[in-house]
Amino acid sequence: MPGPLPGAALVLRPSLRRYLSTVKWSLLPLVVLLAALLVRGGGFGAAVSLVVIALASSIGPAWFRRAAITVTPSELAVTGLLRTRRVPRDAVGSIVTAALPRTHQNSRSLAHLYVLDRGGRRIARMTGARWVEDDMRRLMATLGVETHKLGRLASARALAGRYPHAVGLLERYPVLAGALVVVPAVAAIFAISMEMSS
Repeated sequence: MPGPLPGAALVLRPSLRRYLSTVKWSLLPLVVLLAALLVRGGGFGAAVSLVVIALASSIGPAWFRRAAITVTPSELAVTGLLRTRRVPRDAVGSIVTAALPRTHQNSRSLAHLYVLDRGGRRIARMTGARWVEDDMRRLMATLGVETHKLGRLASARALAGRYPHAVGLLERYPVLAGALVVVPAVAAIFAISMEMSS
């Protein structure tokens, strides 16, 4: 049975400070690519770089201002940038926690929490890059459902082997997520360089 929820709803929000402290070095390749586009691309490259920077500096903070996980006596609501997903509290089946490496297998591990429905499908996810562990513990205590603590795993793919509906494709293959950012940027730099040299 769900745990007690005295008074108002529990509202948890991600931590921008946590995010900036954990991902600062992973943003370096993108900064280098934007700098290369700015230098090699002339006016058009500068415009593209400024647009990308403007989008990143507005969408990221907007998500952190809007995102939330809310628990009321009757429902669990997960709010993202564009929408809020609501499920009845009695649809929550279990919670899975694991420590997953931030990038490669030997990198520092961060806490991850997955709220699953009774069919094992993910309802909500909290990652240590965006959420503090105290809030993860508060969510577990408030929901009061069965919790599976897996400890440190080698990768998100290892977690997907046990809970296939909890882990998305880009989580299983982080190289693919990086390629979606890097490949278009490199292609743009190459195309602009060719245009400028012709």
